[in-house]
Amino acid sequence: MLALKTDRYAFHAALMAALLALAFILSAAVARAGGAVAVFDHSSVRLLGGRMEKGIRLAGVEILLKDGWKTYWRVPGDAGQPPVFDWKGSENVKSVTVLWPAPKRYADPEAGEAIGYKHRVIFPLRVAPADAGKPVVLRLKLDYALCNEICIPAHAQLERAIAPDAQGPDEELAAIDAFLARVPVRGDDKLTVVRASVRSAHKRPELLVTLKGKGLDENTEIFVEGPALASFCHPRFVSAQGDQATYFLPIDGIAGPQDMKGEELTLTIISAKRRVEQKVKLP
Repeated sequence: MLALKTDRYAFHAALMAALLALAFILSAAVARAGGAVAVFDHSSVRLLGGRMEKGIRLAGVEILLKDGWKTYWRVPGDAGQPPVFDWKGSENVKSVTVLWPAPKRYADPEAGEAIGYKHRVIFPLRVAPADAGKPVVLRLKLDYALCNEICIPAHAQLERAIAPDAQGPDEELAAIDAFLARVPVRGDDKLTVVRASVRSAHKRPELLVTLKGKGLDENTEIFVEGPALASFCHPRFVSAQGDQATYFLPIDGIAGPQDMKGEELTLTIISAKRRVEQKVKLP
């Protein structure tokens, strides 16, 4: 069983989550908009229509943020809340797959590390119509958090009807493609995890990861998804030999390596040349 977090970042994260949850409840009635665009004080959201590719519609959800503000990835870091996409109410839609562009890590001396996006992010969508010959109506309820010195919740209700053969404006298509290129691929023999294990260390346990590929250096980023109570800090470069490089990531929230035995992790690796997502099982 995983040990409870006791460090100050964990306390701040739990408090932040509770405050954001309360704020969502209190503000949901006033933070709503309709149509394909929702505009708020510090951000805006837009549904992008995209194009059809082999029976699947490539669309997008765009969030624009004012300078200094950020929103979050699916694993937000020490504090914050990831976006929640609710597609209930859509018409002629079999499924919607949300793709997550590679995020960045932001340091905050008070809140710890945040993982997410600034300025602009587009989440590409793969929309499977129930009937490819009929129009699709996308209806989205989006809850997301944006933070600067304070954190504010936002709730947008968006709707966009799209004809079967419709294609969005060139600006929309180019924007979707740009962020689609930033989505990590699953499985890439040019950048792989050679081994991963958890070791004891002086202050806290560490995840030790060896990668194989070109362009690996001290700037390579590794984001880790694992057990709910385990929080993985930014990677520290250890050494490189040939096309292999080793990193360690301190872990908060666990007592020792035994708490991670047999766990499956998802590693998102961002190097100078590639973006890769790979699952690993710890020994």
